[in-house]
Amino acid sequence: MYEIKDLSEVEFSIIAICMWEAFSDYYVKMELSDEALYHRFKSENVRYDLSCGAFFEGELVAVLLNAVGEYNGEKIAFDAATGVVPAHRRKGLYSKMMDYCLELLKQYNFAYYGLEVIQTNKPAVATYRKMGLEIIKEYACFRGNAKESMKGTENFQELSITEFPLESLEPLRHDTPSFENRIEILQNFPDDYRIMYTGNEKECNAFIIYQKDSGQVKQWGRREGRISELGELMVNLSERYRDVRLHNINFTDQLWIKKMEELGFDHFCDQFEMKMDC
Repeated sequence: MYEIKDLSEVEFSIIAICMWEAFSDYYVKMELSDEALYHRFKSENVRYDLSCGAFFEGELVAVLLNAVGEYNGEKIAFDAATGVVPAHRRKGLYSKMMDYCLELLKQYNFAYYGLEVIQTNKPAVATYRKMGLEIIKEYACFRGNAKESMKGTENFQELSITEFPLESLEPLRHDTPSFENRIEILQNFPDDYRIMYTGNEKECNAFIIYQKDSGQVKQWGRREGRISELGELMVNLSERYRDVRLHNINFTDQLWIKKMEELGFDHFCDQFEMKMDC
């Protein structure tokens, strides 16, 4: 018999163990340490009182973690991570957890509930559709490093994001950053991020904002005709880190997707962003 309840009283180490087991056979492996995972969920503003898990004989065997935040001027809730331990799949646990969480979320007047799902995970996509979620965007995700033959640039500058006028970057964006890359995360943890850019602070031509510890790129952009400069910044970053991640390039920006492939980064998966009204 399964019991569904919120995670407000559950130690994070227990949640992490469940996550590791749940993702052990996934196409996209979970490669973060417990500490890095904790920090990621903290930065994304995961609310454990608005998240839930499935317990079997007292053991946590499935989790649905919800983050909340301001996004495009709206207060929303977002599925930060969902996983079910392999031995407990096909028991309807996701639907039960989702029903439980939606009842919790209704008390807080969120504009909508969103999530991202790997496009090749067709059973999950079908389940989400059945529950009323609709596809609103498609994203490309990259990891790895640039080919050794690719050249970076010495004509760039670098600062802490606290020293740079981030509002000036808006004209360089092709698309609003995804929920996991939203500006709120940068504002809440500014010491974690740096900006590398060409041009100057008043007239930036191309930029990437990345996490210092991991090299993960959270935001990027360029002016018209500056795609090569943006690519060169990615090569610079690739020379510093063993595995650079850049998630959620909107499919509408095919020029940037093709440039990342040309540079040699691994286009390892594509995602749907889905949403439904709370």
